[in-house]
Amino acid sequence: MSRFTAEQLRTFVLLIEYGTFEAAADVLMISPSAVSQRIKAMEQSAGRVLVKRTNPVAPTEIGQIVLRMARQSEYLNSELEQQLGTGAGDRTIAIAVNADSLATWLLDAVAVLAREDRIFCDLRREGEQYSSALLRSGETMAAITSHPESIPGCVVQKLGVARYWVVGSLDFARRCFEDWPRAISLEELNAAPVIEYDRKDVGQDLARSLLLEHFGLRDEAAGQAPSIYVPSSPDYARAVEAGIGWGIVPEQQCAEGLASGELVKLADEPVEFPLYWQRWKISSEVLDRVSDEVFRAARRVLETS
Repeated sequence: MSRFTAEQLRTFVLLIEYGTFEAAADVLMISPSAVSQRIKAMEQSAGRVLVKRTNPVAPTEIGQIVLRMARQSEYLNSELEQQLGTGAGDRTIAIAVNADSLATWLLDAVAVLAREDRIFCDLRREGEQYSSALLRSGETMAAITSHPESIPGCVVQKLGVARYWVVGSLDFARRCFEDWPRAISLEELNAAPVIEYDRKDVGQDLARSLLLEHFGLRDEAAGQAPSIYVPSSPDYARAVEAGIGWGIVPEQQCAEGLASGELVKLADEPVEFPLYWQRWKISSEVLDRVSDEVFRAARRVLETS
């Protein structure tokens, strides 16, 4: 297989980012036919189809690998220019991050990097179960994820364990569970509103299992409680505090409410999720510096056991 040229790799990246041959052509200031010819030349060189001709276009499975390599090449060229003094002094790095990490600790690292190093983070919010997909495609250079397995071309390290508590407001608990804290019936649990982040969130299933175990309940019918979706980490915590429903809230966001008595734990055991830092497996001073600061911020909040 022949080596792709820098021109071909940039064309490929722009085509995927903008979604059509016409849009990529406008950015490159060439004709759509010229874009198509460059992509065909890459596919002939690779001996594989790299792009699905859909609307918008999408990379094939092998195309995703090429896309990641193309983005890494652009990034490394940019970093080299900066080190040689021929590029801009500011550096930007794209990171996939889950909403709760963003709301509770990651911004501490982002602030230090911007203030002390002029490294600016382009944060892409995505659930920790799904954030590795952005890394796999090369859209981000690093990701906070729940998966310990490294994806091709990346390295992974454990950040720590995020701890959540199953909580509700004191008024909510008294209103919805007649014999709480001594007991909760299955009928009450199935009738009590639950706050969910979005339809991809798996935390509520784990929290429900904890409640069933804590109160000695059997859920053979797998009852479904009414759900209220609040797709914002700070607003999710506010919804629980307001007594709209029960939910699982990061320890950092519910500690004050638990201390004051406005919030109560509905289960004695927390829900815990391990978090991992995945990043491109390349030699990069900027990426190393970002990784160090992310770990420093995580150690102040996450459990390390």
